[in-house]
Amino acid sequence: MKQRMLLLASVALVLVALPALASGIVAERLSQTQVSQRQTDCPFGLPEDEIVNQTIECWELTVPENWESPGAEEVTISYVILKSPSLSPFPDPVIYLEGGPGSSALAGLPLLQSTFADLRRYRDIIIYDQRGTAFSSPLICPTEVREQPIETPEQIPDAAQGVDSDIDALVNNAKSSTGYQTAVNCAPYFAEQGIDLSQYSTANSVQDLIALMDTLDYEAYNIYGISYGTNVALELFRTYEENGDASLPALRSGIIDGNVPPNVDTRGGQALITPENILRVFEECEAEVVCSAAFPNIRQRAVDLIRQTTESPLTIGDETIEAGDLRQVLGSALTFKTDEKNSGLVVGIGAAYLPLMVDELENGISDTYIGLRDGKLPATPAVVETSPANPLSVVATETTSLAAEARALADEIEALNRQSRRAAEALASGQPLPDFFMSELRLGISKLDYLSMLFLPAGVELALTGERTRETLLGIAGGISEELAAIVPLMTDDDVTQTFDQIEAIVPTLTATDTITNIVITCNDRYGSFDLERIFEDYRAYEVPELINKIDVAVNNKTECEGWGLTPEDTDLTEAVISDLPILVSSGSVDTETPVEWGEAAAIGLSNALSVTFAYAPHGASTQFDCGPAVATAFIMYPEQQPDVTCATSLQDRFPFILPDQG
Repeated sequence: MKQRMLLLASVALVLVALPALASGIVAERLSQTQVSQRQTDCPFGLPEDEIVNQTIECWELTVPENWESPGAEEVTISYVILKSPSLSPFPDPVIYLEGGPGSSALAGLPLLQSTFADLRRYRDIIIYDQRGTAFSSPLICPTEVREQPIETPEQIPDAAQGVDSDIDALVNNAKSSTGYQTAVNCAPYFAEQGIDLSQYSTANSVQDLIALMDTLDYEAYNIYGISYGTNVALELFRTYEENGDASLPALRSGIIDGNVPPNVDTRGGQALITPENILRVFEECEAEVVCSAAFPNIRQRAVDLIRQTTESPLTIGDETIEAGDLRQVLGSALTFKTDEKNSGLVVGIGAAYLPLMVDELENGISDTYIGLRDGKLPATPAVVETSPANPLSVVATETTSLAAEARALADEIEALNRQSRRAAEALASGQPLPDFFMSELRLGISKLDYLSMLFLPAGVELALTGERTRETLLGIAGGISEELAAIVPLMTDDDVTQTFDQIEAIVPTLTATDTITNIVITCNDRYGSFDLERIFEDYRAYEVPELINKIDVAVNNKTECEGWGLTPEDTDLTEAVISDLPILVSSGSVDTETPVEWGEAAAIGLSNALSVTFAYAPHGASTQFDCGPAVATAFIMYPEQQPDVTCATSLQDRFPFILPDQG
C-alpha cells in the first residue's frame, strides 16, 4: 500500500470570487512577455529508469508573481513531462496537482512515476510544483530569522476544554506557538526580499496552471488533483465555467480525490473528520443485512455509549474506560493493520470490530475493546507449523536454515556491489562529486518511507549545527541509503565542504509540506471563513460533541494569519463549483484528512460527475491498492462512460464486520 462533517457555513453561502482568478483571462489572459520557459537539468531525484530528454523532460516556466498587475517580480514553476512509451500516445496528457498546500510533487517523483504507470502507457504525465513549493520559488525563511524570540502573552492554564473552550483563551495561548513566532518574524523578512505573500494563493495557482497548459500546447488536458490539489482543480473548472467564451486550453476530463472544496469549511471542519468517519462505520453496518441483524440500531447505541462514558466512566472488571479512552480506540480502529514482515500487506482493519465492541461493552464485556486498544486486534493470521513428517525433516530444516543464511550473505554481497557500482558511476559521471552526491541525495530521499521523510529535516539540521566532518556527512548519507554513503569516501576535503554548503541550501525543501506556504495560501484563500464563534457553535450543536478533537486548527490558523498580516476579509466560503466536465469524484470511507462528506459537497454542482467511495480506503483512494488506480485509469480512458466500480467495496468484502460468534 502506498503511503502518502461537513461544515458548510451555517449562514447563507455568498459567492465570493477569489481575487485575480478570472480577471484578465478573457481579454488578455496571458501576457507572453511575462511568460517564458527553459529546459533545466532536473534538480530533483529522478527515478533510475528515466533518461533525461528521452523518457523525461524537465522544464521551468517563469510567470508573473502578480497576475492581476504583472510587474518585475516573477516566480518560477518547475515541471516534468513523463513521456508515454507508446509509439502513438493520445494527445491529451494528464496533469497532476499535488496537495498541501505547500507539498512538493517533484520531491516524490519516483513514487508518482509508479502511481501513474498505467495512465502513462498511452498518455504523457505532467507533474509540477505549484508556486511556493520546493522547486517553484519556495518561501524560505532562514532558521535564524524564524527562531528570533518574540513577546508572547502569559499562557492561560486549562484553556482547552473541548467544545466549551474559552475562545479568547485559545487565541491567547496560540500566540505562543512556533507557527505564530514564524509568522511574526518572517513576514517582514519576506517584505524585505521583495516577495509579496498575498500573491501565493489558489487564484494565482490557477493562472499558473493555465499558463502552463498554454505553453505546452497539447490538444486537451486531463486534470488529476488529490487533497488540496482538488481545490486548485475545482477553481480551474469554475474559471472555465465563468469564461466559456475565452480561448482557454481545452479540458477533456478531471479526477478529484480526497476533496478540499471551496464551499466547505475545511479548517474548522478538521475537528469533525474522525467523528464522521466513526459514525459512518456504524451506518455501514446498519446498511448490511447480516450486520444490522446482529447489531440492530447500532449507530444510536454507539452514540449512547459514548455519551454514557462522558457522564460516568465504564467499569468492567479491572478496566475503567473513560470517554477519552473510548474515543481513542474508536479513532485508531480506522487505520489498517499490516503484516509485521511486509508493511505492504494489509491483514485487517479495526473498524470491522467496532459494532461487536459496542455490543460487548453494553453487556459488560471488554475483550474486543482491550484487543483493539492493545493492538492485538485485528488478529494476525497465524502461521501453521507442522510436525516433522519423516526422519529427513530435521535435515530439511537445517538445509532451509543454511539456505536462509546463504541468502542473507548474498544480499550483503549485492549491497556491497551496489555501493561499488554507485561509487564507480560517480567517478565516471564527469560531474563534480558534490553535484553527483546531491542528485543522488534527492533520489534517495524520494524513496524514504513516510516516517523517515518526516524526521529527516530535523536530523539534517541537527547534523549541520555540529562539526562538518566527513564522518558527519557519512552519517547523513547513511541515513538515506548505502549507495549514497559510498560516494563520501571518494570526496576531497573541499568536496565535503561544498557538499555541506549545498545541503544547507536545500534543507528548507526537504520537508514533505512547506509549512510557510501552507499557512500563507490558507490565509489568502480562507481567512474570511475563520469565524470562531460560528465554528464553535457548530461544534456544540454536533450530534456527538464528545467525539470532537482538533478544535484548535481554525484558532491557530486565524492567529497565524494575523501574525503574517494576511487577513483578507472577502475570502469566506464560496458557492459550489458548477461544471459539466466529466469528473470522477473519489473518496475513501476512512480518510482521516478529507472525509466523504467533502467529496459530496464538491460534487453538488458537477452535473457530469461520477462519485465513488472506496470502502476502508485512506487518503488518496484513487491511488491505493489495486482498485483505485484501475478505476482512475478506466475513467481517463473513457470519461463519458461509467467504469465498473464494483471493486470499490472489495476491502469491506475482504474484512467483513465481525459477528458475535466470530469475536
